[in-house]
Amino acid sequence: MQGWIFDAYADHEKDSLVLWLWSRGKAHRIEDTTYRPSFFVHAPLEELREFRERLAVLDGVQETRLARRRISLERREKVPVLEIVPRRYSDLQDVARSIDSNGKYHDFQLFNVDLRLSQRYFLQHRIFPMGLVDHLDGQWRAAEEPFALDYELPPLKAVALELDVDAPAGIPRLQDSLRGARVGEAAVGGTEGEIMEKITAEIRQQDPDVLLTDGGDAFVIPYLAGKAEARGMTLQLGRDPDPVRPKKGKSYFTYGKIVYKPAQYLFRGRIHLDRGHFAYREADLAGLAELSRLSCLVPQEQSRLTPGTAITAMQVNQATRDGVLVLWKKNRPEEFKTAEDLLLGDRGGFTFEPAVGLHENILEVDFASLYPNIMAKYNISPETLDCACCKEDGLRVPELAYHTCVREKGLIGRVLQPVIERKRYFKKMKKTPGPRRGLFEARDTILKWLLVTCFGYTGYKNARFGRIECHEAINAYARETMLRSMEIAESHGYEVLHGIVDSLWLRSTARSDPPQRVVEHISTAIGIPLDVEGTYKWVVFLPAKTTGVGALNRYYGLFQDGEMKLRGIELRKHDTCGLVIHVQTAMLEELAKAGDARAFLERIPRALDVLRAAAVALREGLVPVHDLVLTKSVTREVEEYSVFTNVVAALKQLKMRGFDVHPGEYVRFVILKQSSRDPEAKVRVAEFLQGDERPDVEEYLKLLARSAETLFAPFGYTEEKVLADLRTVHVDAALPVAGESLARIGVGYHVDSSPELPEAPGA
Repeated sequence: MQGWIFDAYADHEKDSLVLWLWSRGKAHRIEDTTYRPSFFVHAPLEELREFRERLAVLDGVQETRLARRRISLERREKVPVLEIVPRRYSDLQDVARSIDSNGKYHDFQLFNVDLRLSQRYFLQHRIFPMGLVDHLDGQWRAAEEPFALDYELPPLKAVALELDVDAPAGIPRLQDSLRGARVGEAAVGGTEGEIMEKITAEIRQQDPDVLLTDGGDAFVIPYLAGKAEARGMTLQLGRDPDPVRPKKGKSYFTYGKIVYKPAQYLFRGRIHLDRGHFAYREADLAGLAELSRLSCLVPQEQSRLTPGTAITAMQVNQATRDGVLVLWKKNRPEEFKTAEDLLLGDRGGFTFEPAVGLHENILEVDFASLYPNIMAKYNISPETLDCACCKEDGLRVPELAYHTCVREKGLIGRVLQPVIERKRYFKKMKKTPGPRRGLFEARDTILKWLLVTCFGYTGYKNARFGRIECHEAINAYARETMLRSMEIAESHGYEVLHGIVDSLWLRSTARSDPPQRVVEHISTAIGIPLDVEGTYKWVVFLPAKTTGVGALNRYYGLFQDGEMKLRGIELRKHDTCGLVIHVQTAMLEELAKAGDARAFLERIPRALDVLRAAAVALREGLVPVHDLVLTKSVTREVEEYSVFTNVVAALKQLKMRGFDVHPGEYVRFVILKQSSRDPEAKVRVAEFLQGDERPDVEEYLKLLARSAETLFAPFGYTEEKVLADLRTVHVDAALPVAGESLARIGVGYHVDSSPELPEAPGA
């Protein structure tokens, strides 16, 4: 039988590994009862022999055997280890924890303890999920390479599950009544019990391979599970009975912010995809399948994990293929450094402060996957950095007292090189017209995120193969690369206007060579492809709000092909309300009609006319209340806040209605009266809006003024001056403001311009 494995999981009751193979137009269940996972313990040989005898009394241990294995990337030789085979799948973690505690949590090193059983199984049989495989007489064989570029995917049948919940509080709650549901095209109704039965019957009849939900993990599945439990019914949404039980999510801190992760509800034999999850949202099933093939994590697990987890899984896979065991509790401290070494090493990527203001005819270039290319090109990996074999002739890291190996290719480079090549191929193919163009675009998108993540994980303390010195070396090479690129660009007659991490903005001069010549020179000299992002008709670099100097990643500009590029402005932020988004979009559309810097300056007053029109609409109550909803992140429990902010007012309002919001989640609300100390009067949670609320006009005028200051701060416009004008502007039908722009923000009349605003200075 030939087909694609799309799901795999351990059956702990039967101690077997279950796989689902899509073949001949349907799904086939294959159960392997022979698979027995094991883990390893390392200690001095005499201690291992003695400890092996003591393990015989443990009921959870089926078998032990002495073996020799590699226990680290740095050590090529194999050392004695004790392999332990648990009696049951469920015993593996328990026995490992018992051994760890018996060794006082530091006497023993334990390996291969917390790897996913399905991932181990794939590695042992040299197959991978969403890849074509042959299954004959209980034996598996891969029918294609995991790094094949043009591969087919199974035509999995996808069906959406949607619920109609009676939500008198505005937000559906677990105790609210179920009014109906839709499974694919089939609508079901009746009593709650009948609806539950019909949902199960429809899923069984339609037999989809993929079940799509919106908020499935956070609400849909726990809601249905609670209803089923209350009625003594069996809820089976997978092809095998599912262990669907109410669980708890968790909040955690990462990259400077709190994130909330709801409980995972995985189906057996059927892929449950929540359309809000990152991988599916960014790249659909085609991108998710690409990630699954590379990581050896089945699609519905991979959809709930970050690209960083995928890159770690790929590293684990490569280490396993190399015969290296994977340490359970990694605890590699930073190497000792002098104060001087620390000062030199503890630096970030390249930055070149931009000149604040308006510029024209600017060329933007950036390196394709700069950091991953550096890691692969210069062989940066935990075991190759400062290796013992190349102390005299190793490749020296710029500025730092490190070297990298010139004899052995490191783990990180061997993992990344194929991914870099794949992305280059997909990027090329997504520009080629044809029926598979969408597939290549999805694969390119997901690999972009994978490569973005891989650099950060080298310095992540919990990364299995992370090492902070690698992080420092990569940054050192990146700075050297960008400085060398600047020198080459200047030799071709360009002036460097701005630079950050992997991008440069170059101003052409009378003696500048054609862009392609400088790009080819840099690409050849550096050995990493440099791409032209585009040439701007005009670009505005914005100041930092606190210091006034050029902000590294706040700008907007218009390319020669008419496309706008926006960074760091309200339009790009998730917490911006609809009104500000509409108005800032309309202002940018006015500015986009300018073909050069002089025309841009002439259009600033027209863009501000749109802002004034919005202010009148706001004061007259013509802006729909749903366009005033703000979205804010929750960083702690409501009781832990010490200041009565809008977020706190929203949280208190939600709690009074029986809703718990966890740190890392978001609240959405409209400001009604900023100065009020009453949660109900201060804000109104978006889901509780009736539509007739009167917003705090002054607060939203401030937001409009702030959005104008963001765009026009380099030209003398401040929030205070703009706000003063917006408070007094009045209706005048004679003002020539674009009707299309006003229609977007719900304004049906014109307003006059105000003399209070400063005139834009000359170019």
